[in-house]
This record gives sequence, C-alpha cells and structure tokens, in this order.
Amino acid sequence: MKTNLIISLFITFFLCSCEWKSDVDDPVLNKLGTGHGIVTYTDYEPLKAKPINLHFYIPEGDIKTMPIVFILPGTGRNANDYLAAWMKNFKSKEVIAIALEFPQEYYSTSEYIEGNMFKKNEALPEEQWSFSVIEAIFSYVKAETGNQVTQYSLFGHSAGAQFVHRFVTFKQNTHLNKAVAANSGWYTVPDVQVEYPYGLKNSGYTDNTTLSHLFGSSLIVALGDQDIDPNDNSLRHDEQSDAQGLYRFARGEYYYSEGERISKANNMVFNWKKVIVKGVAHDFEAMMVQTINYLF
Repeated sequence: MKTNLIISLFITFFLCSCEWKSDVDDPVLNKLGTGHGIVTYTDYEPLKAKPINLHFYIPEGDIKTMPIVFILPGTGRNANDYLAAWMKNFKSKEVIAIALEFPQEYYSTSEYIEGNMFKKNEALPEEQWSFSVIEAIFSYVKAETGNQVTQYSLFGHSAGAQFVHRFVTFKQNTHLNKAVAANSGWYTVPDVQVEYPYGLKNSGYTDNTTLSHLFGSSLIVALGDQDIDPNDNSLRHDEQSDAQGLYRFARGEYYYSEGERISKANNMVFNWKKVIVKGVAHDFEAMMVQTINYLF
C-alpha cells in the first residue's frame, strides 16, 4: 500500500513537472484560424515542390488589425519550440505569430540561411530564392484570416538570424516593417570588397541602391553578451568568418560597426539598432523575450 502511494505521488509529480511544448499535439490543419496549429504551405508556384510548415498562433480578437510576425528558427528548424516560446511568453499579445519551418529534406543549410540565391555558383532568378516566399506567405495569411495590415515583421535567431539579415540585405520592395536578427553565427557584411557570402562582392548587389535600402531598413541586431563560446560545435570557423570575430557576440559587434562605418562613408541614412542582452548566451527564448517589443 505504501509502495503504491509512493509510485502514485511520483507519477503525479512527473506529469506536473514536464516542460510544456505547444506543438507536440498541435493539430495539422488545412487552413489558418484562431488558436494554434500547423499548416503546410505550397501555394508559391516557384517553390511548390518544397513545402514550408507554418506553425501558427492566432489569438481571439480583432484579427483584421493584428500585427503579423514571422519567426525564423535556428539550424534545427525547430519552429515548434519557437512557437511554444512565443505562446508561453506572449500569448496575451494580439499578434498573429507564425514560426516558419523550412524542412531540412527540402532546404539545405545554405538554401535556408543564404536564401538559395545561387546554385553551383550560378545566380538563380529572384523568384526561386527562399527569401521570396515570405511575401507570398504574407499575402496568404492575409487572405486566409481577413487581416488588413500592410506590413509584417521578422524575428530570427541563430540560423534564422542569418536568413533575416540577408533577407533585409537582398530583398527590396517588400512589405517588411522591422526585423530582429538575434545571435547570428556569421554575416554577409555590406562591404563590396569582401567576397560573397561574407560580403557583397560578386553577389550581383554592390550598387548604392542595395546599400541605401539596407542601411535605411529598421534592422535590430540583437546580441547576447554571453554568446562568447568559440568552440560551439555549430559555429562556423574559416578564414572569412573568423575575420568577423571568433564567437557570435564579437561577430555581431563587427557586423553592426561595419554597417555604421560604411553607411557614414557613403553619406547614407543608418536606421539600424544594436541591442545587447546582458547575461544571455545562445538562448532563443531569452533573446525573444528581451527583443520582441522592438517590433511593435
């Protein structure tokens, strides 16, 4: 009897102490709606054979006027965990939050973080870029929900931040409002003397229009001041990336300072913001909590 009681108490404690993850039992749906779930998106014709999973949370309220944020996860493509973090911390916000999962079986690392701009060193048409699907998803979300906002925002962490800052760099004439690039592993620095993908040389985008668009964008470079491990096994090390610094915090400082320097040298407006999050290392939830209010 005593043994059974102990076992019952242990099971109760275990069940109550498990970490909640919102998408473990999320319904897979065929359309967006209030609540949370997953929709597989294939409506963008140039990438129709490469589906993207939209992990969404839409609160009750005036959906027509809710801001829209697209969340780009790290190299694990764990959009479910990012949506779980959003719902844990921001469920009361009247915001349509969609974490975008670019499945690894369809999108290689470079196709994700570098936007699929090149294949075998040959430039691809812009409509085939991974970056280009964002505008199509924005239109889809509005059509499905009746939302009437005219802009969206982006939040990306780690590999997602690589996607975000390159999206801001190379995609012009979009409906982007603001973007947070948090703890990127390495950067495409806006330097026309540095070879792509570490700089703009030979990217096809070295003109003043590209630079003025980039520097004029509302890009928030967010850096955890404890993201300083040079031996992180997911951190790239080669001559070009190490020229930016030996760990993520140093590389982010370098990227921001180079952007500021080059914009001043070209007499261009510089609208970036640098946000240093104290006491945080490579933690997507902590970075989200500390920086998301810069978007709204």
